[in-house]
Amino acid sequence: MPGMAMQDTHRIPDDSKSIANLLSRVFRKVVRLVIGTISLPALVDILKAIYVEEAQKKLVREGTKPTKSALALMTGLDTRVVAQVLNESLESTIRNQNVNPENALIDMWLSDPYFQDQETKKPAILPIAGRGKTFQSLVLKSIGRNITVKTVMDRLQNWGSIKINSGEIESVELISKTYLPLTDDRVKHTEISFLEASRILGAVIHNMNSEPELRVPQQGRWTYRLAPGDYKEFRIRARDLLAKQIQEGEALLEEFEQPKKQPGQITVGIGWYQWSEQEPEEEGE
Repeated sequence: MPGMAMQDTHRIPDDSKSIANLLSRVFRKVVRLVIGTISLPALVDILKAIYVEEAQKKLVREGTKPTKSALALMTGLDTRVVAQVLNESLESTIRNQNVNPENALIDMWLSDPYFQDQETKKPAILPIAGRGKTFQSLVLKSIGRNITVKTVMDRLQNWGSIKINSGEIESVELISKTYLPLTDDRVKHTEISFLEASRILGAVIHNMNSEPELRVPQQGRWTYRLAPGDYKEFRIRARDLLAKQIQEGEALLEEFEQPKKQPGQITVGIGWYQWSEQEPEEEGE
């Protein structure tokens, strides 16, 4: 029929593959930021909770009752898993996570009476090897058999969480209740990166669901033909350009900003960044 484009059902799998390929690029950056800080099982549990929560919202928007069966179909999860996720809020899912194996070990050392000093009720100084009340047993119980005791000890010692005591029987002493594999500066940059990424995606989602006149600016410009030797000069010039625009943006925000914080106000902002598909380690000095 003239004027009506028929849906090409053969493209749907290809479109899904394209989205999956792009997602892998996004996930790779996320993993690079959090690896060694948040474990994969913790991320999977958080993602499950978010998937179910967003599926509920989508079904409600479409006028469909968000039954466990409907949620299972939309998310690809088993109905039993869906039921388990529904019994917990996203906040409790995040709160209950041992975000990495090292923290799981420290948490058990602090809370399990078996690994505590019977008199002080504090984490006991543990012999490294052997059965019973040892660091080796603590590793097996809290993390599992697939990671060596030496690997765990090295990680915790490097970050100042434990002290190894020499002697006839070597022992391990807990000297820090927290395992923080990120410096304050890296934590700050990681938080900013995720906040900015969520804001960019928020603008995209808003524009997809809005009429053209209500959409917010969300654009990018790039070239595929930059000589590698010119990249540093381009980066310097781009920084100077954005510095000027940032001043103008700050002036605009100040113009509209109300003098006092009041209920009902909303948060708005403008973002600036320059990107490259070239990895930092490939740039050279």
